[in-house]
Amino acid sequence: MTTVPVLAVEGAVGRTVPGLWIMPQAGVVGPSPGFSFTVMPIGYVGSITGAPISSIPGGRAVPLTGLLIADISASASVNFLIPRYVYKTETRKVSFASTFIGPVNWVGVTGSLQPNGFARNNRSVNAGFADAIISPLAVGIHFSDTNNLAISALIFAPTGAFTPGNMSNVGLNTWTIMPHVAHTYLWEKRGLELSNLVGFDIYSENVATKYTSGTMFHWDGMLIQYLSKTFGVGAIVSNLTQITNDTGVLADLLHGFKGRAWGAGPIVVHVLKADKPSVTIQFRWVPEFEVTNLTKGNTLLLGLTVKLN
Repeated sequence: MTTVPVLAVEGAVGRTVPGLWIMPQAGVVGPSPGFSFTVMPIGYVGSITGAPISSIPGGRAVPLTGLLIADISASASVNFLIPRYVYKTETRKVSFASTFIGPVNWVGVTGSLQPNGFARNNRSVNAGFADAIISPLAVGIHFSDTNNLAISALIFAPTGAFTPGNMSNVGLNTWTIMPHVAHTYLWEKRGLELSNLVGFDIYSENVATKYTSGTMFHWDGMLIQYLSKTFGVGAIVSNLTQITNDTGVLADLLHGFKGRAWGAGPIVVHVLKADKPSVTIQFRWVPEFEVTNLTKGNTLLLGLTVKLN
């Protein structure tokens, strides 16, 4: 049996899904120094049908870690463990912080393997420590108590297991840098928070598959109405737009395999404990729509943040 040598990024799932990276007060770094710890379980269920490929037997397929796969259904549980430290500075106008994100993933993928044009259903499940993420330094600029800007970059290291031909790898086998800027404005009189985050996912080549995913632009907007000092409800709107083509043998066949998606859904924030240590939980649901060359599904997130300072 032979398979078409398909070279692509993780079955149309990259570093970002709609509504993932925006957080309440995303543009605020500090200003009070100290340590915080966040546990953020994320659930994702999505699917994608293949893109037309006229020159390949079977006609429709999706690239996935060295295989040609059709009609992919994916489910994942990602558990982010996030320690963060805000440094002490001599001014309250600027703050600095460092963050580490340790992801523990469970991934299950079902698809139809198409060697020589004949379909064969396949199921793959894996779990383990995924690609570690660090933010060496985030810079927070405090224009006022209610107007804040954060500038940072996330660096994804290929620490998660990756095997060509495995549909459910927990790692992507690429270095990725995500430079991003976040802004938060608090309208205290109305109890409103408006936060926005703009970033770019820039991928290195996957050395195992000789495929490089194109740069992905993403924007997330969040509006929260605080009904009290401890409870707020709101909405998230998000867009992903790939701005450069994928490169590689199959990328040319797929005309760059550019992806794009929108997502929108509700968020709920509740402060369980305001005193030190403070404890805050959040829940969000972001369904996707207008999706091209990416999995289309739903993101569920439940976050717990403890601040010791």
